[in-house]
Amino acid sequence: MVPLAWAFRLAGHEVTFAAAGDALAVRDAGFLTLDAVPGLTTARMIADFKEGPAAERLQQPREGISPEELEQIKPLVVAMWDGYVDGHVRLAERLRPDLIVYDPIFTAGPVAAAKLGVPCVAHSYGVGGFEPEIFDRAPANEAFLRHGVTVPKGIETIGVVPPSLEIGLRPRWSMRYTPYNGGGLLPEWLLDEGDRPRVAVTLGTVVPETHGLGEFAPIIEAAEAVDAEFVIATGSGETSWSTPLPPNVRVTGWVPLGALLRGSAAAIHHGGAGTTLTCSALGVPQLILPNGADRHINAETLAARGSALTTLIGDLEVPLIERLLTDEALRATAHEVRAEIEALPTPVEIAAELAALYTPDALRPAVV
Repeated sequence: MVPLAWAFRLAGHEVTFAAAGDALAVRDAGFLTLDAVPGLTTARMIADFKEGPAAERLQQPREGISPEELEQIKPLVVAMWDGYVDGHVRLAERLRPDLIVYDPIFTAGPVAAAKLGVPCVAHSYGVGGFEPEIFDRAPANEAFLRHGVTVPKGIETIGVVPPSLEIGLRPRWSMRYTPYNGGGLLPEWLLDEGDRPRVAVTLGTVVPETHGLGEFAPIIEAAEAVDAEFVIATGSGETSWSTPLPPNVRVTGWVPLGALLRGSAAAIHHGGAGTTLTCSALGVPQLILPNGADRHINAETLAARGSALTTLIGDLEVPLIERLLTDEALRATAHEVRAEIEALPTPVEIAAELAALYTPDALRPAVV
């Protein structure tokens, strides 16, 4: 949401984020931010999810899931976040914004909009869509029932993927995906041009934190036999490794992904939406090793498009990494997807259209 929020700010509007946990990092992008769930940590959030009534079903493998099964699961996914809704709604009621832009799986946005009588817009984050109609189905409707409101009619969605990657109905607005991976002090070696291709490796921020760096072991084992430089970005400050690394493998802490990818010939990652779309926006061929949530869907969608390869991390073999680096059709398709993304309207253009939704007498609308 940061690029769109920047666009609103540059147009003279006020922007305030109501967030919690790791999402409070949005303040580093220069925005006023309110903590809706003080003390929330990733570990606590995962524990909450594991104790939920639908936890067992949601933790089942997602590979090969049918569209029908996916639709059945979506209300359960929405319900997972219900325990964090009320804090966000409370802050929205105090802020009294003129427009609410919200995560489509989090009911806090439309619940607050219904209570305040203001428009709301869903901001998609990946290839799979969560239509507002899901909020009418149990258990996704629990927050609406609890607050005594109904789902606002006519909610529109901002999509952030090109047409060839979209699943389901096209949203009203298709916006260019502009990578935002946070700021940071870049290591100077990122500017070096080696004599071998560089491969960026990440498993996101949650897996290394919850399972440790050992999750990278299959990748490191395979990388040793490939003539390339591998940079493993752990997503945290943890970089220590229990055994000696191959000479062609570097383990680094958190590095803004976009900066790492700009000097990389390919990427190996877990299939998270942000990582997948950042690679796509930069035209980088991908090898996706999905490890839960919606990541199998992301992997299968890009593999079908031809811009990514995919396998399970336990099945990773050297020839697949070599193909990642040498398959010209894969690289050409990755560049096609990048061109599709670049052809979409920018956040600045979309912000101008969204401004038409504001009440006429609001001089400086707020966006939550």
